[in-house]
Amino acid sequence: MNEENMMSISKKIVRRWLVTAVTLAVLSVPSILFAQDYRKPDPVQEDKLELGKKVYFKRCVWCHGVEGGGDGPSADRLFTRPRNFIQGTFKIRTTDSGELPLDENLIKTVKNGLPGSAMPPWGEVLSNEEIVSVVQFVKTLVQDRDFSGDFEELAVQDFGTMPWSVKEPYYMGVPQEAIDAGKEIFQKNKCWECHGGEGRGDGNPTMKDDWGFPIVAADWTQCWNFRGSRRDPYNPFHVVRTVSTGLNGTPMPNFKDQITVEDRWKLAAFVNSLCPRKKIDALTNKPVNDFLIGSKYTEGPVSTDFNDPMWQAPEHDPRIVNRPEGYEGDQKWHYIALAGQITRGKRNFDPKVDNLWVMSRWSAEEQAVYYLVEYHQRFLGDDPEYPEAVAIQWPGKLEELFGAEKPYFIYGDSKKPVDIWKAKFLPKNYSPTNAPNPDGYDLDISVVELVGHGFEDVSEKETPGGVEIVNSKFHQGRVKIMFKRSLTTENPDQTDVQIPTKSFIPISFMQWAGRDKEHDEHMAISTWAYTILEPPLPAERIWLPPIMAAVFFGFQLWLVRMTKRTRQMHAEGKAN
Repeated sequence: MNEENMMSISKKIVRRWLVTAVTLAVLSVPSILFAQDYRKPDPVQEDKLELGKKVYFKRCVWCHGVEGGGDGPSADRLFTRPRNFIQGTFKIRTTDSGELPLDENLIKTVKNGLPGSAMPPWGEVLSNEEIVSVVQFVKTLVQDRDFSGDFEELAVQDFGTMPWSVKEPYYMGVPQEAIDAGKEIFQKNKCWECHGGEGRGDGNPTMKDDWGFPIVAADWTQCWNFRGSRRDPYNPFHVVRTVSTGLNGTPMPNFKDQITVEDRWKLAAFVNSLCPRKKIDALTNKPVNDFLIGSKYTEGPVSTDFNDPMWQAPEHDPRIVNRPEGYEGDQKWHYIALAGQITRGKRNFDPKVDNLWVMSRWSAEEQAVYYLVEYHQRFLGDDPEYPEAVAIQWPGKLEELFGAEKPYFIYGDSKKPVDIWKAKFLPKNYSPTNAPNPDGYDLDISVVELVGHGFEDVSEKETPGGVEIVNSKFHQGRVKIMFKRSLTTENPDQTDVQIPTKSFIPISFMQWAGRDKEHDEHMAISTWAYTILEPPLPAERIWLPPIMAAVFFGFQLWLVRMTKRTRQMHAEGKAN
């Protein structure tokens, strides 16, 4: 064999080894690298800057500031703080962690807003041209990055597709084994360190964003507040995207290298299963408020045990999904929306609690009514000067109201007083930085009864009406308070609400976060709703259904017998 042939054979051998090595290297590379599309950032569209600037200084400057530093006139009143554009750190993206967003990401954010923050959906106010233009102007405010530079390259991620053939509300049909696997992934990756043991965001009270401002982890049980989830709050894709990309500027990292795409969908299935299904109001992107709280009739005494079956009810709205298999109770949770009180004093734009869950029972034997009030609050305060508090407000002279007439919803007025049941409390042996306590915390709690004739005239009753707190607990970011009071009282000044049965009674709620030093009119508050003490079932409602069932069953037996007899007569020739 000559030298030329030997060199040719050697080259072939080397080439084969190179191909094999490259193939093995490719196979060893994590699949995530092939789930990305690398591209340059979208350059600034210069022809749209003039219109974009006009829109920005008319709509956006008040929060984001003149230079985009997140320091506008309203910024100090908002939680979380408005986005600082200077560094180019944007939360909602389909690009990799730390990278610039695509135009389509920014346009969607401006159009849909960011639920759970002060960023509204500008798509309901601005035209598409205005939204595209203001996005271009915002990109010019970024100083530390260059959308038009040659050194930026964006990795656009592929999040895969939902493994299950389910549609909104994305709950029924997801295999339980996927949800269980997602819970294991949650525990393995220590998501509870920030999001808490039951997902209410109560894991870490010391987190800050990149600019040093306080920030909290998402409450997974209130998925309508997830950033980037507007118009589609129950879609697990939002969880997959956030786990894949992280949230720039926050402590939330990406987990694309730690968790496979398949496992991210399982984690999303678990997170998604924690959120109660309620019909969403398209305007507010919050659950539709329940304006009627039914108080269930109880023949004997009402249990004060939170775990008693009479207080068990799924948080899922039966209009959206079926109640769990085997559920035999007659209760449901009522959703009551709260908002910051902004009419007086320090303008409170940033209450940490934006809803309550309420259920109620009343006892014919005790002639008393019970209201169980629950709300999610990640961390409680420990300063006796600023106790935590929640209150139920009633018309003080219900019998004197005509038709739909009600007192002013904040402390009443001089002509129409209000009766306020206020529970004030501090947790025992608690610190926000404690390790998780599976048993929760008992509360050092007291109740005060107030009479309100307006902002300047709120005082304690000289003769209380007998309101009691019969049970209370703080557990994994959830406060539970059970109020009790007799239906009627003998208060001589007649400011106690006298609670009738089978009548619609105005009711509203207040909540103070002691950790945020809320007090007096600095609080979260609901508008007036109604409650009704439901009457017992009439006797005929109890015995009539069995009788009707027996009659129907007897008719069916007679029909079967007559059919068999007719067939037999035909067979014997006795009938044509």
